[in-house]
Amino acid sequence: MSWKKSLPFFIWQSLRYARSSAQFRQIWSYNHRWRTSFQPGRNSVADELPWLNFPAIDFLQKHLLPKSKVFEFGGGGSTLFFCKNSAQVATVEDHAEWFKILTETVQTKGYSDWQGFFVSPEPYKGNKALRSAANPEDFMSAAPGLGNLSFEKYAKTINSFPAEHFDLILVDGRARPSCTAQAIPHLKTNGLLVIDNTERSYYLEPFKELFAASFHVELDVYAPVGYTPDFTKTTILRKIK
Repeated sequence: MSWKKSLPFFIWQSLRYARSSAQFRQIWSYNHRWRTSFQPGRNSVADELPWLNFPAIDFLQKHLLPKSKVFEFGGGGSTLFFCKNSAQVATVEDHAEWFKILTETVQTKGYSDWQGFFVSPEPYKGNKALRSAANPEDFMSAAPGLGNLSFEKYAKTINSFPAEHFDLILVDGRARPSCTAQAIPHLKTNGLLVIDNTERSYYLEPFKELFAASFHVELDVYAPVGYTPDFTKTTILRKIK
């Protein structure tokens, strides 16, 4: 077993990220789930679970309702999880091969209340030197090799739905600040906005004032993630007005 999948590594990360003894105990409670997620054949699609940290998964399992309408930027195990536990699910994906696999998997599982949108990025035609992945208006991904592409159509896919339509929106794909900006008007009051990998502070920074005024933080924590060694941070916010 590699160092990053070992118990000492888990302990080290637990000590690194726990803000209190209570949080350390919570993180430690995920040790078994984390270790068993590395068993052969296990992944988020096979397990029909979001590829989020364990506290976020537990929160969603507790608060997602059978009548919920869900939109997600980036699909995978989360798509199957939402299809199994909610009324309607819409997903936008930018990778053609993965979108084909995801579509076939949803069909094989027999989930019928799913809408999939494949929207590939386009070459960016403006001044590339002035762009920033942190600027929601630039529709840029910071992922390697994607800096010269625009994800504007991808992020704006949600605009085909009415305002305040969704009970939950997951931002776990490309150009996340841009997707968050497009998502907020389509989230119902009391709806949940889930943003993954917020250890990258620029995902949240453009919305600091808006979140303080119109959202309540339900979860904002580093914790272990299944199928991967490193701890990550997931933020879940509830729209209050």
